[in-house]
Amino acid sequence: MLARAATLRLPPTSGRTCQDNWLLDRRDFVSACEAWLLALGGDDARVRGARALCAYLVDEFQLRRFRGKLLGWSPWGKEDAPEMPLEIGRLGHKVAASLDNIDLVEASFLISSIYTQLLPRKTRSELGAFYTPPILAERLLDLVEAEGVDWSVVSVLDPACGGGAFLLHVARRVLLDDEVRSKGIDFQVDHLQRCLTGIDLDPYAAWMAKSFLQMLTQPLCEQLGRPLSLIIEVGDALDYVSRDTRCFDLIVGNPPYGRVRLGQSAREFFERSLFGHANYYSLFLDAALRWRNEGGWVAFVTPTSFLGGQYFSKLRALLELEAPLLVVDVVESRRQFFESVQQETCLAVFGSSLDSETQVNLLQLDEGELSISQAGRFKSTSTQGGPWFLPRTPEQALVAPAALKLDTRLTDLGYRASTGPLVWNRHKDQLQEEASTDSYPLVWAEAVRSNVFQFKYNQRAKVPFLRVEDHQQHLIMKSPCVLVQRTTAKEQRRRLVACALPDIFIAEWDGFVVENHVNVLVSEAEPVVSPASLAAVLNTRAVDLAFRCLSGSVAVSATELSALPLPELSVFHYVDEILNSGWSSERFKRIETLIASVYGVER
Repeated sequence: MLARAATLRLPPTSGRTCQDNWLLDRRDFVSACEAWLLALGGDDARVRGARALCAYLVDEFQLRRFRGKLLGWSPWGKEDAPEMPLEIGRLGHKVAASLDNIDLVEASFLISSIYTQLLPRKTRSELGAFYTPPILAERLLDLVEAEGVDWSVVSVLDPACGGGAFLLHVARRVLLDDEVRSKGIDFQVDHLQRCLTGIDLDPYAAWMAKSFLQMLTQPLCEQLGRPLSLIIEVGDALDYVSRDTRCFDLIVGNPPYGRVRLGQSAREFFERSLFGHANYYSLFLDAALRWRNEGGWVAFVTPTSFLGGQYFSKLRALLELEAPLLVVDVVESRRQFFESVQQETCLAVFGSSLDSETQVNLLQLDEGELSISQAGRFKSTSTQGGPWFLPRTPEQALVAPAALKLDTRLTDLGYRASTGPLVWNRHKDQLQEEASTDSYPLVWAEAVRSNVFQFKYNQRAKVPFLRVEDHQQHLIMKSPCVLVQRTTAKEQRRRLVACALPDIFIAEWDGFVVENHVNVLVSEAEPVVSPASLAAVLNTRAVDLAFRCLSGSVAVSATELSALPLPELSVFHYVDEILNSGWSSERFKRIETLIASVYGVER
């Protein structure tokens, strides 16, 4: 089995660890580089400068590590690079020296991470240049290996390979495979050249990947007297896939995230997985399914939003049909692993399996070591691309057995979930501080508290009234309803924050307007249960845990609310009885205890 090099637990050097040396030298180098790059002017010059700086680092690193013996070495584009100040060269030399005792694969990530940090923010976003830390790359390959990948015969594609984060780890596993090693050096190098393929939009990143892979195989290539010849292609994988007939056993990587506008031909090509807005990583998942051999695997680092978001409904239906989700590791704290990434992240492996259950784990970083908690194995119970019910934590797993047996949904209670219709920043000129004959109360998310509606805003920006014009009557609502905050984070105590709109408020005003950071649960006919009892149940801890099993983003979507397993009708009637006897903290505790028992957990 491969010896791990995922954490920097290194012997001290002159009273300081190698990690300390690296961090201090990196800080000085990056600070000096950022100041110089800013002085260069526009983004194009800064990109050329960032590439020249990191090419210098790669050059210095390989000269120290291999004493200039690296075969086929070709420094990156020095002819058109800005002239680098001598002081930055001196600091770069120190950075390269601080990498002397660090594992090569780890060092390659550290160098490439400097490159991404030095890129202008816009360029970094366009390239999707957020490279995968070695500890996560190793973990994802562990998951694939557990599913049966055979490194002696596997063919691998990383369609967004960056600086080679995954290809390097795959190459090392291939070279340490007993079957591969038993066949000699010629076979080892030839097998690597046949089995590894990378694609990246950034030509410099592709060059880095080739360079680091050449370094990894340098002892073998030196014995053979020839460099490693790998297929690392420069281009957009989403364009390639439409005309590429190749197939691979494993498609692995960390594709870019974020919304993207597609041209007509691209939208038609990816139509099978598109619902509304397109997201880069969902397109890469679709492309991976097209490249995947029958019986092969797709293993990606992705946001968790595909697990429940409405925009991914067709993608989920496609995955259920072609490559079910075999295992998912949810990253507990995204900031422990990725800089400047806000979305909840997971490691996901898809493949062919007769077992329709998904293994769910929770990942945490504890003093540099990866801590793995098993939430369990679960059947998603989705139909036709609905949200997947998959607990992300052991605590959420407690509600799963009972929740999956509950058949009641919002529609069974007579309610329909939708998003507040007002996109307020499109109507700034209609916001009013005071009521008028043609204005209506404006319900912001700030008004929604657990079981409490408060039409009083502390933030000055939250103007309380909206003037509604004749052609905007669709914005006005008049029915009793439940309001639910639409944006909450998993770090909050509760993801579900709901309240019933009070009858007295509805009676006071001729109508009201709800902005789009609030979900509205409204009954088009006589509701089967009261808004107050529905809100009280939604605000319980047990239902909150159940909702977290459905939601993969900060958005509390109407789709996820509609899919939420709820108690049967008789339970809501009992909640009504408790509330009708008067509102108090003691009565809400009784409701908490009642709903906890329905979901099989202790209060």
